[in-house]
Amino acid sequence: MNICILTHTFPRNEKDVAAAFMKEFADGLCDNGHKVVVVTPFDSEFARKGDKFKIILYKYIWPDRLHCIGYSKTMDADISLRKKAYFLLPFMLFFGIIALWKAVKKEKIDLINVHWILPNGLIAMCVSILTGVPFVVTLPGTDAYLVYKNQIFAWVAKLIANRSSGIVSNSSVHLKRIMDLGIKKDKLCDVISYPVDVSSLSPNKNGVKELKKKLKILKDEFVILAVGRLVYKKGFEFLIKAMPLILKEHKKVKLIIGGEGDLMNDLKRLVTKLQFEDKVIFVGTIGRNEIGVFYNMADVLVAPSVYDKNGNVDGGPLVSAESMACGKPQILTEILGMADEMRDGVNGFIIKPENQDEIAKAVMKLIKSPKIQQEMGRNNRKLLTARLSTKSIGKRYTRFFEKSITS
Repeated sequence: MNICILTHTFPRNEKDVAAAFMKEFADGLCDNGHKVVVVTPFDSEFARKGDKFKIILYKYIWPDRLHCIGYSKTMDADISLRKKAYFLLPFMLFFGIIALWKAVKKEKIDLINVHWILPNGLIAMCVSILTGVPFVVTLPGTDAYLVYKNQIFAWVAKLIANRSSGIVSNSSVHLKRIMDLGIKKDKLCDVISYPVDVSSLSPNKNGVKELKKKLKILKDEFVILAVGRLVYKKGFEFLIKAMPLILKEHKKVKLIIGGEGDLMNDLKRLVTKLQFEDKVIFVGTIGRNEIGVFYNMADVLVAPSVYDKNGNVDGGPLVSAESMACGKPQILTEILGMADEMRDGVNGFIIKPENQDEIAKAVMKLIKSPKIQQEMGRNNRKLLTARLSTKSIGKRYTRFFEKSITS
């Protein structure tokens, strides 16, 4: 099958963390025997080579430096669209339709898989009408939030979803938000996670000793890792608030927070206020070439995501799945997509959002029982290999695509 992936975010180079899951997703389709073409907007940092798939970049504004939709540049703290995005959107839609139409014709595309129903779903729907090629929508998260908050966006998304051949999301929460718009009850839909490359991410001690030395982490300290953009929906403040409760019982604990974002200074001030600056390390953005060492250094991955004040919520997150591939237990909130794949007490602990007490209790259970920690880690590696590897997810999507075409 010739498949075109339409997106506005894609890892631009080997170190890029923006939508890193999209590369593995495209690889998974290729590994299942499909010809894959990725259509995505231009960005000056694009420098990819050696991929299994073809990439087509399109420009929608001049000069080049004005391209700022996608690649984690579109929203302020993941709460609201930046004003310039509203100005650029019509240009992106117009030139996106042209670029996708050309790709569908030239590459003889059988199916369009559009990621983010807004704005890309509108591009895919128009091209589908013009060419007769069906399209399937994948909802990673922020698009479902925009639909939830804006009536005009909701109307457009409903139109797109009803005209699509199927809808997939990496989270049952996001899928429900779209279906609640009034989507046809017989619409083909499913919850399928984004994949992880289990060959490049696995239990591995290489570089761990050196990283601990660099970060001044003692050999016998329990390491908690949290990674993501520093925005409200990630819920990192509740993990920080859990630290005094953990340190009261266990002194030898370090919290590593990886990522950049609008809330960096707020979170640092919170740590200072709680008076345990020596127990929390903000390491900034962790490159794709070094993230595996951080996973393998950690004893647990915590994803304390919440609904932010406007109702936005995280999807996967990818870091949870990737750390599971490295054999790490999870502590994550029930609203995350990965909670759909996990079993509480088997792969980790699924907790309520905005609850530092539950975070602390879960961490202390793992500290007290290395045996449980190791068993959960082994379970997670097995789960990732069996269900969430690039080839496994590619196979699940292939089955969904085949159903969508026949239906």
